[in-house]
Amino acid sequence: AMKAVKVEDADMAMQAKEEKLEVLKPELGTRPRVYYKNLHRYSKCFIGGSVVAMIGGVKECISGAMVELRIKNAAIDRVNSDTFGDFKFDGLRYNSAEYRVSIVLEGYGTRSLSRNHLDRSVNLGTISLLRPTEEDVQM
Repeated sequence: AMKAVKVEDADMAMQAKEEKLEVLKPELGTRPRVYYKNLHRYSKCFIGGSVVAMIGGVKECISGAMVELRIKNAAIDRVNSDTFGDFKFDGLRYNSAEYRVSIVLEGYGTRSLSRNHLDRSVNLGTISLLRPTEEDVQM
């Protein structure tokens, strides 16, 4: 849907900030008058996935697992998986290099996945966490 408003520049700047509105190619300095909501969905990438684990012999969605995104070994963001085990990091720059997603869940340790190059949005799919066996713990 579209919405047309007639406001002063300062009011529009405040509205753009509050509603997270963006303009196309601001680096050109043309002071465009068209603002877009959720433009990042088209101009930036995301990384997402789902976290599951075997519980009582059944593969279950894991809610509340801590998921961390690192790019070039610098922590960028942390989120918790939702009720369905899903997580998403949004608004990432195209052509970001060397990213790592680490998932931590108490009793299951850490699981990490790496990619060398982020040239498009990525769904990592279903990521299974494994509970350490007693043999692993004793080592």
